[in-house]
Amino acid sequence: MIENTFFDNQKLSSKIKANIISEYFPSYCKIIVNKYMPKQLRYIDLFAGPGIYNDGKYSTPILIANKCFEDQFLKENVKLIFNDNYFHESLKNNFLSKFPDKSFKYRPHFGKSTVGENENIRTFLTKNTHNENKKNDYPSLLFIDPFGYKGIETKTLAKFLENWGNEIFLFVNTKRIHPALENEKFEDLMIDLFPSTLDKIKNDRKYKSNVSERLSLIIDSLGKEYETLLKSKVYYPATARILSRGA
Repeated sequence: MIENTFFDNQKLSSKIKANIISEYFPSYCKIIVNKYMPKQLRYIDLFAGPGIYNDGKYSTPILIANKCFEDQFLKENVKLIFNDNYFHESLKNNFLSKFPDKSFKYRPHFGKSTVGENENIRTFLTKNTHNENKKNDYPSLLFIDPFGYKGIETKTLAKFLENWGNEIFLFVNTKRIHPALENEKFEDLMIDLFPSTLDKIKNDRKYKSNVSERLSLIIDSLGKEYETLLKSKVYYPATARILSRGA
């Protein structure tokens, strides 16, 4: 299984992603509190992995925790929420060996659920976290980096983005999506990903002659899905996919 070997050695692409997110999160928190001081800030990672590669390199959970631990404000105001159905115990052990209990004001959560199959995750992500003054008391940065595409439910994630300040780092494996679009076995998973544009993507991809064009088709189609569901502009850069609503 890919899960058994992926964390043997950190690849350059994984290092870049982890660095982008760990550097971005503190800035995200500062932007949020400059506009409104919530009850709690949250970092959510649904496919967290073990936190440390077998070669000793840190992955996103440990890097994010380091940033929070080194900043007194983040240390006292951030809730770290991790989930991994395969590396749950390894992540917890690796994390607590570096950050013992009570290192943070809010005890980190270590979930062990299969994303896309657990209703509690779906309920948590779609919950309205605004107070009576229409302020979001729990602004959250959600990181989703699965090995493929299973568990990416666009309607659920769009609901998550309805809460002010929430953002998503979403990475998709286009090499797996392309063949899945042509295989009826994966039809339900593709509908989760492209609930309203799947038929159009299947048709349009026939006219895309290279990988770059097909990549753009997938990303642009995802963007349109969110804009349709949210009825507002959604911003996402050309490389690492950060989804956020227009203010």
